[in-house]
Amino acid sequence: MKKVSSSLKAMFTSWKITLILLVHYVILLVAATFVEKAQGTAMAREIIYNNPLFYLLQFLLILNFCATAWQTRLWSQRKYGVLLLHISFIVILLGALVTNMFGFEGIVHIREGETVSHMRTTEDQRPLPFSIRLDDFKLVRYPGSHSPSSFESFLTIHTEEGERSEHIYMNKVIYEQGYRLYQSSYDADEQGTILTVNNDTAGTGITYAGYLLLLAGMLLTLADKKSRFRQLAKQLKQVTPLLLLAFLPTLSFAQKAETEHLLKNTIPAEQAEQWGRMQIQCPTGRIEPVDTYTDKLLRKIYRSDTFEGLSSEQVIIGFLMNPSYWGNIPFIRQTNKELPQAYSLPEGKYIRFFDVFSEDGSYLISDAVDKAYSRPAAERSRLEKDLLKLDEKINILYSLQQGKMFALFPLPGDTSGKWYSPGDDLSVYSGKDSLFVSKIMPWYLGEAFDALRTDTWESAGEVLSMMNVYQQKQSDTPLLTEKQVSWELFYNKARLFFWSAMGYMAVGLLLLIFAVGQLLKPGRCLLKTIIIPLVTLVVLIFLLHTSGIGIRWYISGRAPWANAYESMIYVAWATALAGLLFIKRSSMTLALAAFFAGIILFVANLNFMDPEITPLVPVLKSYWLMIHVAVITASYGFFGISFLLGLLTLAFMSAGNPSKVALLQPHIRELRIINEMSLHIGLYLLTAGIFLGAVWANESWGRYWGWDPKETWALITMVVYAFILHARFLPVLRSDYAFSVMSVLGLASVLMTYFGVNYYLSGLHSYGGGDTPPGLTAVFITYACAFALMIYAGYSQRRQ
Repeated sequence: MKKVSSSLKAMFTSWKITLILLVHYVILLVAATFVEKAQGTAMAREIIYNNPLFYLLQFLLILNFCATAWQTRLWSQRKYGVLLLHISFIVILLGALVTNMFGFEGIVHIREGETVSHMRTTEDQRPLPFSIRLDDFKLVRYPGSHSPSSFESFLTIHTEEGERSEHIYMNKVIYEQGYRLYQSSYDADEQGTILTVNNDTAGTGITYAGYLLLLAGMLLTLADKKSRFRQLAKQLKQVTPLLLLAFLPTLSFAQKAETEHLLKNTIPAEQAEQWGRMQIQCPTGRIEPVDTYTDKLLRKIYRSDTFEGLSSEQVIIGFLMNPSYWGNIPFIRQTNKELPQAYSLPEGKYIRFFDVFSEDGSYLISDAVDKAYSRPAAERSRLEKDLLKLDEKINILYSLQQGKMFALFPLPGDTSGKWYSPGDDLSVYSGKDSLFVSKIMPWYLGEAFDALRTDTWESAGEVLSMMNVYQQKQSDTPLLTEKQVSWELFYNKARLFFWSAMGYMAVGLLLLIFAVGQLLKPGRCLLKTIIIPLVTLVVLIFLLHTSGIGIRWYISGRAPWANAYESMIYVAWATALAGLLFIKRSSMTLALAAFFAGIILFVANLNFMDPEITPLVPVLKSYWLMIHVAVITASYGFFGISFLLGLLTLAFMSAGNPSKVALLQPHIRELRIINEMSLHIGLYLLTAGIFLGAVWANESWGRYWGWDPKETWALITMVVYAFILHARFLPVLRSDYAFSVMSVLGLASVLMTYFGVNYYLSGLHSYGGGDTPPGLTAVFITYACAFALMIYAGYSQRRQ
């Protein structure tokens, strides 16, 4: 019996068992997300999440931690931070168990004027100890669009003590006798509301206590001089830092275009600037400068916001003035080389508007477009998707030709805030307003035609000023101030993120090249005084990048990380920040961070992602957007740095000459230390972000964890990096080579969380389903090269 007890003790205090359990946990979580994709959420819960074996695995993880904590005597070593961190996960899992066993959730559907005293669960109906009457439901849309800004229910709660009125909306919770009520959805006719009702006081309380312990553990770990992170920082001080020398080349770009003939059929630059400051309502309901709107249109049509030296205002207004001329200019981008052959279109990268119409005005690709739209989105071929993109571009120009999609005129007294285009049904206007909006645009176009002959644009400018005065006087929707317009125009023209990308890549690449050269030829000492201006330049580029984020925040009126484009901009910022945090430790880390940040920004500006400033969906209208998304996305920057440091370490290990390997060994050690520190910071940020998101989910959807694929993959990423940081306790995985390989492979889970869930899986966080993620080929090529480097580095290590 004693022998069995000793064997069990040895097994459960084994780090090997810890890592094996973590691997099995990840495998089950990954399998669950794909089961959910194929068979639905109910099947994933039945097979995996609610399976007794899954609970057993989590229990074994808890048992393993308790045994190893007892074995290592963490409290005796005064490693209170590490102890609290692991205890917090036990408490969180305990809270989840209590929630699953005793908590319950359901739906309450109420029509206006009705009173309901029960909730509907997945199994049956449960009585409520109170009743709810829906007095009124209100759906608020963004001005001039069908997109919901918020949906709200005005309720009366009846209890034994009396009744009271309540106002509930997204991210606003009502508490009643241990129940929590959340605004979930609404009926299509806007006459009824759907509320989520949750009862889980005990489970939520225990889980939140775990979150507080987690925060305390992180802070103590970072402050504790005996923690692994502080020990790594101490070791790093003992490693001789690398000296770098680089120079910044002056880059100049020149573009010459034949614009003389085009200028004869559009407005001059001065008139375009006046147009750019005008305000317009875009289809999403946002009021923005015309410059912003025409940039979006031309970018969608031509994939650039300029054309042959002309601004977007000149192209779009030119098309409005003279569609017969501009309809024969090839500026509509074809994204698929197979389109011309498949649909009898002209060859080439660009086609003309009139190329898709026959002589009798028939739309040549109409039947093909109808056929493509008849298929489910997931079943459309790449050719059909590109055809629909071309159809969208043609429809934009056709709508402009018909006087639509150019909403310049507010309707006085309209509570919906909708603005109208010259070609819309203007019968909603009356009196002088009707006369003005129906005549002002033809009047302007007539003056503009005359100005093309006389080169006198004063009269056209005066008509444009009349439109501006009308907007200011008649709009019930708040307009942008002159200051806001000026900042948005500056943001559009300055292209801060593009120049930040160019600067990061140029400086980062040069730093990397000269740093490696200095390692290989250490005798050539580089002057420290030359490094200071170079580092200053990186800081200035970072400040330029930061100013771009700040300006976008100001003009959008919200935290700028609410969509894919904005999150890429923020990940690049976090990556650069990660490099700057290690600036005193390793200049090479700064070089890698700057170069990687530049690559991310460059990809974000390659038309893969739409830079449009869009309104927030109701659930994102929360201060948690700023906190949760900022924290969890920042972790990706540190994981990206770890990926690059791993690759660079493997490259150093691949040096065939033993003398060079010996020379590089101190620097390999330095990179390993910085890599591990970067992973610590990234893992802490990711873990904090996950559980901040859980709090947000609890405030918005009535539950703090629902095994949504995005949640699950974030948890998978957390476990993957926890595995990497704990792998050093296993001798076979303790080497610098093994750690570098794992840090390179670990980023794959981040990419799956960031892109894969959005494009391949489904859930509350998903978008772009059915499409191919941007840059997928580049990811495969990068990892193919990384695998080749791993194999060669491993071979080189064995030879030595």
